[in-house]
Amino acid sequence: MKQIIFIIIGIFFLILGVIGLLLPVIPQIPFFAAGVLFLAGGSKRVQRRVFSSKLYHKHLKAHVDGSRFLTRIVHRIAGDPDEL
Repeated sequence: MKQIIFIIIGIFFLILGVIGLLLPVIPQIPFFAAGVLFLAGGSKRVQRRVFSSKLYHKHLKAHVDGSRFLTRIVHRIAGDPDEL
């Protein structure tokens, strides 16, 4: 049940991100990021792809590892990347 809710929330945030692309008033990056994190929390396949991507390792891994707050948020939503 938790996975289904995360997938629904993730799709909702991705839709908001697309709307943000069309309307310059709404920021799209935070919505896309939240959508990907929630989808990663709902699907093991998406989780593996996110945590193994070059984009994650290049731009986000240092921030997530260096910040206890971000680490807790990402691991709580998407799960622990070390379990993969």
